Amino acid sequence: MISSILSSCIRRAVRLRNNSVSFKAPTAKLVGNQNVTTTFAKHPIPVCNIVPLRCLHTKVPKTPDLIYVPHFFRWLKTKFRLKVLQKVWDPEFTEGSFIYGTSRAICRITEIIHENKPEELKGLLTTSAYIKLKDDIATKLSKAQKLIINIRPEDIKILVPMAVTLNRDGEQKHARIGMRILALKWIQQSNGALRLVLVALQTEFLRDYSRGALPDWIISSFDVLECTVLARA
Repeated sequence: MISSILSSCIRRAVRLRNNSVSFKAPTAKLVGNQNVTTTFAKHPIPVCNIVPLRCLHTKVPKTPDLIYVPHFFRWLKTKFRLKVLQKVWDPEFTEGSFIYGTSRAICRITEIIHENKPEELKGLLTTSAYIKLKDDIATKLSKAQKLIINIRPEDIKILVPMAVTLNRDGEQKHARIGMRILALKWIQQSNGALRLVLVALQTEFLRDYSRGALPDWIISSFDVLECTVLARA
């Protein structure tokens, strides 16, 4: 299946001035492939107590900054393969435009999960990824998690390529890019208290570069690593 939403986003010629990930005054850290370490603790909030911020016209403080610390050689390997993808396979590919497009696609997926409309995932994911995520929505994600999982591009603190795989078998060519996403946003309880939400995702994007294939990226894996309300310890 082909995702017109995903493809149109990724094909947009958006270049970032700096493709590295660095943030000032970090309050949380992601080291390599490890889970996020924060100064917050998990704090479950009853679903009935959560009120959308837009309904309360509340001035919301800035969310804490995060810093990504990669394993150097893994980071170097990923950067090298992205360059090979651009120089050898696809001269129109840029990391900046890819990240821009994937951020929009990822936010759209979280919106669909939030609305509990898994049928709208069709065309955005491969068949196997669609079946798995549909099952996760039905059996693994709680009602509270689905209520808070939707994120916007401005909520994303870290979105980095973690692995790049370029496979060629005769005339068949496939590129896979694994991404790690960390997002923070505020929610407000009915009593007015603000709580910070952490959403951590891991995705993989696939494109068929074989002769005659459509120039489209599609999500081949989508995993919710963490979706929880945090409270200061």
